[in-house]
Amino acid sequence: MLTTQSYLIALLLYWGAAIGGVWLLKRLWFADETGRDAAALLGAIAGLLLAPAFPGEGVETLAPALITVIFNMLFGEGPASAVWPGVWLAAGTLAGAVVGLRWRRRRLPATT
Repeated sequence: MLTTQSYLIALLLYWGAAIGGVWLLKRLWFADETGRDAAALLGAIAGLLLAPAFPGEGVETLAPALITVIFNMLFGEGPASAVWPGVWLAAGTLAGAVVGLRWRRRRLPATT
């Protein structure tokens, strides 16, 4: 069994890879001025990848919500065990889309 410190290091590495992936998407797919749809999509992808799953009682692991939902659906107790991580995943995706739209609006030049 891994220690708490090793789980935290793995989670930080995952978040670093997710942030790097979103940065690459921004640079390669959305290189020119990002429209509203692209900003919302990029934010939703970031939220999807970065949403945490809070462990329940008696759970000693820590993982991103996307991984938790997939593993609980496939190898856990089925859809019932993936409900709460799925709620966190949906909330993270929605929050990412909102942040992406607000970020785009903040970066737009002021029109007078």
